[in-house]
Amino acid sequence: MPDTYYESKKRWNASNYRQFNFAVRPEVADAFRVACEQVGISMREVLIKYMTDYAVMPVSPKMKRERGYINRGSRRKAVSDIINRLGMIRDAEEQYMLRIPENLTSSSKYLSAEQTVDMLDEAIGLLEDAFS
Repeated sequence: MPDTYYESKKRWNASNYRQFNFAVRPEVADAFRVACEQVGISMREVLIKYMTDYAVMPVSPKMKRERGYINRGSRRKAVSDIINRLGMIRDAEEQYMLRIPENLTSSSKYLSAEQTVDMLDEAIGLLEDAFS
């Protein structure tokens, strides 16, 4: 292909992607490479997935420093965050369940959604009771 293709591709990548360069110990890099090969996924895919997931729910440096949530306040906040996230999932599952047509309320999808909502309600209740 002509050089103009590569140059335009290079410009497009530069404007649409960011490169991250970092150093890790050789044994960590080798273990990571082997682990990715074993499951048949590229190292790039794993890192992108981790970065995407972390951007949604980061671990705060304060919680990381506390090494296991030493004080009760940090544990309460962590549980409260989990309860809020479970509540959002529960609400989404309930909305899904409510969108199922009435003539399919005995279908396996409906019953599965109903059971999921009940289990999430129970989990939320147990977590709320843990710190009350």
